[in-house]
Formats: sequence, C-alpha cells, structure tokens
Amino acid sequence: MHIHSKAQAPLALSAAALLLLTACAEDPGLGESEALADIEVNHDGEGGAPDVVIYDDIEAEENSSYVVNEGDGEQISSDSLMDYQLSIVDPSTGEIQQSSHEDPIDPFMALPALAASDFEVEQFFAEGLSEEGVTVGSDVAFYLVPDAEQGIGEPTIYLFEVLGQSPAHADGEEQEQSGELPEIESEIGTVPELGDHDPAADAPNELSSEVLIAGDGEEVAEDDYVFVQYRGWRWEDGEEFDTSWITESDSDEDDEDDGESADPGSAGEPFGFSLTGGVIEGWLEGIPGHSVGDQVLLVIPEDLAYGESTNEDGTTEDGQPGGALIFVVDIARTIDNDTMEELQGGQEGQPEQGEVPQLEFSDEDRERLEELAEETGMTAEELEGLAVQFGVTSIEELETMFEQMPEDEGDAEDAPDADDTDDEDE
Repeated sequence: MHIHSKAQAPLALSAAALLLLTACAEDPGLGESEALADIEVNHDGEGGAPDVVIYDDIEAEENSSYVVNEGDGEQISSDSLMDYQLSIVDPSTGEIQQSSHEDPIDPFMALPALAASDFEVEQFFAEGLSEEGVTVGSDVAFYLVPDAEQGIGEPTIYLFEVLGQSPAHADGEEQEQSGELPEIESEIGTVPELGDHDPAADAPNELSSEVLIAGDGEEVAEDDYVFVQYRGWRWEDGEEFDTSWITESDSDEDDEDDGESADPGSAGEPFGFSLTGGVIEGWLEGIPGHSVGDQVLLVIPEDLAYGESTNEDGTTEDGQPGGALIFVVDIARTIDNDTMEELQGGQEGQPEQGEVPQLEFSDEDRERLEELAEETGMTAEELEGLAVQFGVTSIEELETMFEQMPEDEGDAEDAPDADDTDDEDE
C-alpha cells in the first residue's frame, strides 16, 4: 500500500502503527469483539491522549475490534480519507505507549488504498471500517494477536479516535469539456479514462488545462503541500505510463498473491508533494489556483515535463516518459505551507522553504537510504522528507514502511517527479 502521510498522516509513531484503522459492525465489532467490552476510554476535552481503563483481562485468540464509544457523526465511508488520532495501548495495563495527539496536524489515511493492501491485517481493518456503525466521533479499539508474518510481535491494542473524513478523489460538479483538448471519460470517484485522442495531432506548445470536475474546497496556494490522485498518458501514443488509482493489474496481482482482490477503479493512496518544487514544472504551474475537489486535465509540453523522447519506447535518456504528457489530476487535500514547515521543521531550527530537514542517520544508514531511493525510484532527499513527514526516526522504520507497500506503489510516486537535478535545486 501507499504510505500514509502526516495528513496523509502526521503520526509520530512506528511505521507499523501507520497501517491501522478503525472498524466496527453491529456486534459492534469484528472477531471476538465481546472480549473488548471491558475497555473504557475517556477524553480530557483538550485534545490530549485519552485515559484508558481495562477492567478485565482480554481473552481473544484472533484479531478483534470493538466500538468503545460511538460517535454522533456520519458513517465513515470506505471511499474516504479518514482523519483520526491513534494511541497504542498495553492490553494488560491500559497504559498508553505511544500517541499521535501531540502532532501539529491530525493524521489521515486513504481507506481505499488500505483495502487494496497485500497484508491481511490491513484488509481486516479496511473491511471493518466499511461496516455499519463506525461514525465520526467514535473510539474504536483493535486487539491484535501476535503474528510474525504480519509483523505483530505481542498482543497490542490500537485505539483510534475517528475525527472526520473527506473524499479521496475529486468531488464536485462535473463540467462539459471544450473539445479543444483530449477527451477524458470521467465520473466522480472513478478512474479517468483517455477517450478519443489523435496522437498524430500537434500537441499544444504551452501548458493547457481544463477543469473536468469543479470542487468547492479551498483554493490551492502556490506554496501549499498538495495530495492528489492522478493518471498520466503520453501524447505521442496515448499510452498510460503511471497512475495512483487502483487498476485491473493491481487486482490481478492480489489474486495471484493471496486470493483477495483489490477494487479496480478505486482511488489509491494520494500522492503528496510541495508546490515549492520536486515535481515537474507543468504541475507546479498548472495546479495552483484550482480548488480542493477539482479534477483538472493538464496537457503539458515536453519542456515543462521530462523532455523529448529519445528512445524507441517513448522515454527520455533518463527513462522518463518523453514528449508532451496528458495528466488528469484530482485535488484531494492541501496543507498550508506554514503548517507543513512546523510539521517538518519544528519550532526551532526550521529549514528554509524547499530545504529538506536532515535526520541523524549514521553513515551506514545513509548508504541504506541511497539503496532504498534506488529501489523506490525516488531521491534520497525525498525519502528523508517522507521520514520527517511520517515521524519516522530510524532507517529500520523507513524500510518497514516500504516493505509493506506493493511493488508498483513506489512507481506511482515517480511519474510526476522532476529529474534529480531539479530535486536538488529545490
């Protein structure tokens, strides 16, 4: 699965903790939910970590969930970005071992991407979340039994406070296309398709765009941190080269791996990036000024993308998609620059805009960081930025985060990235 972000998830927790979410059913819960009925959760009303009381020993032999406190908000949708707070609790004492409640912004996670995970425990939580009964304001406890294959060493409770939700894709009013740009077949919440397109036609010499779905969220500022769904095609042949959406191929891979099937056509984990740099110029120029909830068609000339095609397969010298590119971008969420700087840099010693904070990795760790960068198709600077974003403090946690992603998910973040030189300049 794609990693969760710090608003795509600001958890100052272990990477494994980032992978879990809330769920319940009419029971209310999954598995041996009655074994968790003696848990009490109380909040201080000031946003701090809750007080957890466990009145009796928990005796469960399988992963289980229980809605400790039911919220009075709307039902959580399996198609959403869910905002939450997370506490990791010792099931024998009720002591909170780690908590996200002190983070500058609330964590969120993409539920469709979690449902498409290769890991059974993640699918379990995603399934539970889609059950009736988990509402905004709920406290949901998960009891996980030891499972070496799933990376669970000892019985643990993950306690989620469900804060809210928003669509993981564009959401607004569908617009009629002008006919001047390639036809896109698109409906709200479904993967966009490239319709009638003549590859032999001359591509626009300048950045061109149209709004396909008009959202009503906040306007995207030029220095915002943005989370998007996207799909990209080469103009010269109409072939897709990358997407964040869950596709038929993802579903086929899941069938081969464990018999489970992802939901093809669902929104995947949103790709997060800063509009101060780190992606191709066509995105930096074409996305600001639009609104959260918009779906935007971008036709980007080669000089604002990766450059001209030099290889027979339509790629550049660096192996990136060459020539003019067609992107459909769903703007799912933003974080303002000030908040992101606080998140990444802290109150003191905050880096200059565009500078990636340096973590205290050893020389050996940095060698492994370079290896991870090569394996994921990202730069070491981008990986280090993600580590800061997720609250990851060791190379081991960063490795775990990427080990729990499907093999093609690293590629999904590679498509809109600028080349290495541009990343360093940023």
